[in-house]
Amino acid sequence: MENLSLWSSFLKMIFALAIVLGLLLGVLYLVKKMMRRSLPAAGDSSPIRIIASRYLGPKSSIILVEVADAVIVVGISAQQMTPLAVIDDPSAVLKIGSRPGPAEPSGFPGEQIAALLSNARRMSWGKKPEKADK
Repeated sequence: MENLSLWSSFLKMIFALAIVLGLLLGVLYLVKKMMRRSLPAAGDSSPIRIIASRYLGPKSSIILVEVADAVIVVGISAQQMTPLAVIDDPSAVLKIGSRPGPAEPSGFPGEQIAALLSNARRMSWGKKPEKADK
């Protein structure tokens, strides 16, 4: 009789764990789905491409956006986005667009965080950084 009670408790615990893990996986799926919608489209097939961005201060920055055959300089603050200039000259657009920009962000920010933590973990496992010979 006591053995039956133990099995029923064990099955209840496993069932509760399965529910919690299912909810966690469901939330993770929804967060990934929402993040993909909010991130800018990556790749050359998109008609809009962010060429560069520069942080200026708290909640303010300037970005260069390539749209069709023009580059738009956009100022971004906490309240609004303001077009500052439009560069239509084909030679200037080509010159700006040919500069190597930042690496394209991956689809999910968690991957970037995992890469940073992995690099930090490798450096902190008691290995001192190698010093350059003088």
